[in-house]
Amino acid sequence: MRCFNLLTADEAGFVLSSELVLLGTLGVIGATVGLSAAARSVNEELTELAFAFRSLDQSYHVEGTRSCRAWTAGSEFIQQDKEESIAELCASIEADEEILEQQLLDTERRLDELRRERDRELNERKSPDAPKGSKKSADGEKPRKKSKGEKEPRNEA
Repeated sequence: MRCFNLLTADEAGFVLSSELVLLGTLGVIGATVGLSAAARSVNEELTELAFAFRSLDQSYHVEGTRSCRAWTAGSEFIQQDKEESIAELCASIEADEEILEQQLLDTERRLDELRRERDRELNERKSPDAPKGSKKSADGEKPRKKSKGEKEPRNEA
């Protein structure tokens, strides 16, 4: 009994456990926030890089040559105006973000459905099941057994 009283008075283990739980929680939250910020920064940098590549003028013109017996064709490409192209790129990015948001919402809905289904199955497993062979009535109660002389009630509908 004396040993049990000493164990109940000892709080050093409890304090240490609480500190570890608190530090672990803060570490996980910090890592999650840090990774989220890093992912957002990488996306922004890649967007800026795409805009920078687009800002380079890639238009060209090569004259064809002609001599007495042979000739070569010329070639030309005139790039779309930079502002129009960047506006198209921004619209494309926004459309992709909307698609991703919709996919995320669909995934979250499906995940919620799966969780509800799992919880329902767990509740069915945890609830005391009736012995095999007995059936429950529509209101969820087990049917009452009849005595030898008792007749079944009539359903007059």
